[in-house]
Amino acid sequence: MTTAAPNGNGHILDREGFTAYVEQQLQSIAHVEVLQSSEMELILRVRGSDMRVGLENFYASYLKSPVHLDSVVATLLKTLQGFKPERSTQSFEELRDRIFPMLKPIDLLVDVHERQLPMLIYRPFLANLIIAYVIDEIDSVTYLNEEHLEHWRLTEHALHDQALENLRKRTLEQTSYTTAGDGAQQLFIYSTQDGYDATRLLLTDVLEEWRKQLPGKIVIGIPNRDFLIALSDSDRTILTNVAQQIQVDATQRAYGLTDQLFTLVGDEVRSYEWE
Repeated sequence: MTTAAPNGNGHILDREGFTAYVEQQLQSIAHVEVLQSSEMELILRVRGSDMRVGLENFYASYLKSPVHLDSVVATLLKTLQGFKPERSTQSFEELRDRIFPMLKPIDLLVDVHERQLPMLIYRPFLANLIIAYVIDEIDSVTYLNEEHLEHWRLTEHALHDQALENLRKRTLEQTSYTTAGDGAQQLFIYSTQDGYDATRLLLTDVLEEWRKQLPGKIVIGIPNRDFLIALSDSDRTILTNVAQQIQVDATQRAYGLTDQLFTLVGDEVRSYEWE
């Protein structure tokens, strides 16, 4: 972590340093509690509601004009000061189109339990990941917990179906993937930076369309929250190279998830096993 002065003089804050500085400034707001801090992401409890705040956009603004560090952070603080928890003021019907699934490390549940917070609504997934559910906000998300289901008188199954349908609709109508190469060398990539790229692993209908274009088995990697790559296992050299890069990115990139590879068997996502 660098030691830049708060006013932007001296060294430029790196990503870790910027996150730490924002966390320090949050201590001045009475109704905001930092639950978890990682590079470019804070999980906060704001007026009794848990939410994730991504710092990528704020950090990008800071890098454009480092002398305005405090102005950039003040914008974030002002947003949080005006935040009002959704769960106590709005019904499920009002929020249903903004509810999404999100793949997260299972360690998130440990933090929730240790802090004696309401348990998140979640489904176990593969590779020490869970499917959590969030309300999509501007530059942040609010995690849904068991109190939401009780308040809305909603089942977890109904919530999952709605969240998945919202992700599918957003993916098909508002985003696009990139592709390169052909045949056994073709790659499909989601990197929209909207926070749900890795979670698009749950859209097996999209994966099925890609699988039809690939020889052999489809292999999918989600090293971090903002990246998904799919390719064939027919070209072992390319697959090995991609797998090695996924291992690096899973530990070194922000919002790391897993170096586990996945495949599609029927309409079900499963762990990919090397033969």
